[in-house]
Amino acid sequence: MAFTSAQASTSSCQVIQHISGKTQVCGQPQQVVALSPPLLDIMLALGVQPLAYAEVDLFTRRKFDKPEAQIPFLGKYITTKPINLGSRDRPSQELLLWLKPDLILGEPEYNKNNYHLLAKIAPTLLFRIQEKDDWQQHISAIARALGREERAKQVIAEYKQQITQTKAALAPIAAQQRRILVLGFGRLIADSFVLDPEEFVCGILQELGFEIITVGSREQERFSLSLEVLPQIETDVILVLPSGNNTIANAQQQWSENPILRSLSADRGGKVYFTDFQLTRIRGPIAAETFVNRMREILK
Repeated sequence: MAFTSAQASTSSCQVIQHISGKTQVCGQPQQVVALSPPLLDIMLALGVQPLAYAEVDLFTRRKFDKPEAQIPFLGKYITTKPINLGSRDRPSQELLLWLKPDLILGEPEYNKNNYHLLAKIAPTLLFRIQEKDDWQQHISAIARALGREERAKQVIAEYKQQITQTKAALAPIAAQQRRILVLGFGRLIADSFVLDPEEFVCGILQELGFEIITVGSREQERFSLSLEVLPQIETDVILVLPSGNNTIANAQQQWSENPILRSLSADRGGKVYFTDFQLTRIRGPIAAETFVNRMREILK
C-alpha cells in the first residue's frame, strides 16, 4: 500500500516491511497513532508523542487528559493529551478518519482483520510484540518509519547495559535462588495460571540469570493451575502477578489467608513477591526497564 503527499518527494519515501506486507511511508510522520500499549511504549522510547491511542480496556473519556493517572506505567512519559480511540481490537475508524494521522501502528492479533480499512486512512504498520524479544526485533523498523533510527540503537544499547549491570548485581541471589515460578493470580484463585518461559517478563528473568519453572507443554502458553498442584512444584522463588481485575493488595491478602499457599517452601522462606501484571501487557523497552528495576529492588 503506497502513500504520497505533496510535501514528500519520492526520495524521502521508504518501504517498511511488517507482518501484513510492505508499506511505503513518506517524510517523517508527525501525527502518529498507537493501537496498543507495546506500540505506545516503543513510540515513547523513541521520543515520539502519540496523537491518539487505543488501550487494552475500554476507556470512556474522549481524551487521555491526565495520562499519568490513566495510562499505567507509560502515562508519565506523555506530554500530550492523546485522543481516545477505544479498545485496541476495535479502534474508532470514524475518529481516525477525522484525525487524519500520518502513520498508524498496531498489532496483528487485534488489527489484522481491519487492516485494509486502517490502511485506507493512513500508512499502517502491524508488528507482533507478544514475547520476550519481540520489541527488540521490531524497534528498528518502527524507528525507520519514524525517522528515529539512531535513537533505536541507543534504546537497545541502554537496555543491554541495564541487563548486564543488573545481572551482575543479582548474581549472588541467582546462585542461591535460581528457580522462579511466575504465576498469574486471578481474583478467583481458580483462575490462576503459570506464565510460559517465552513470555515478556519470563524472558527478562532468564536474561538476568534465573531459570523459569515450566508446567505443562510449550503448546499451552498459560497453564491453568490448581492449588493442590503448587506444593508439588519445586521452585526457590514465586513471582505473583495479579491478573484481570485483581490487585496487588487483594492478591497479598488472598495469599496470606490461604493455608495451602502459606505452606509452600517459597512462602516459608519469604521468597514470594508481588508485582504488577500490567507490565506483561505493555512489553516494550520502557516496560522492560521498569520490570528490571523492580526485580532488582525486590530480589536483592
